[in-house]
Order: sequence, then structure tokens, then C-alpha cells
Amino acid sequence: MKALVCGSLAAVLAGYVSVAQAEGPKHSAAHDAAVRRCVAAYEAAAAAAHAPNGPKGTARKHAMHAAAEAKKDCIARAPK
Repeated sequence: MKALVCGSLAAVLAGYVSVAQAEGPKHSAAHDAAVRRCVAAYEAAAAAAHAPNGPKGTARKHAMHAAAEAKKDCIARAPK
């Protein structure tokens, strides 16, 4: 019984993977590049907020929140 269930599951997953590959890429190359730039800018802002001479306490929290909001807005503006 276990082999039958595992075999059925494997067949279903194989069918799903072949359908997913047939659909092609979800986003354009321009979108992917824009998202990479957004993530890089966010990581730079996060690193600056956590630097030894960076802001402390509430100021750090606000800096991280602003960086996260900027990343979200940047990704929303990325070309589809």
C-alpha cells in the first residue's frame, strides 16, 4: 500500500513539474534585475543600520522600517 501511495505521489509531482516548466519564466529579465537592485539597496541599508557606529535603539528600528518600506515600494515599481 505504501509503495502505491508513494508511486502515485511521485507521478503527480512529476506531472506538476512538467506543467510548471512549460509555463516559462514568471517575470521578465528587467523585473528580475530591478528586484536584485532593490534587495541590494535594502541589504546595504540594513548593514548601515547594524553597523557598530550606526543608530541605536528606536532610531535603528525606524531605520530598518524605512529600509523595508523602501524595498517594498521599489519592488512594486519594478517593471513586470
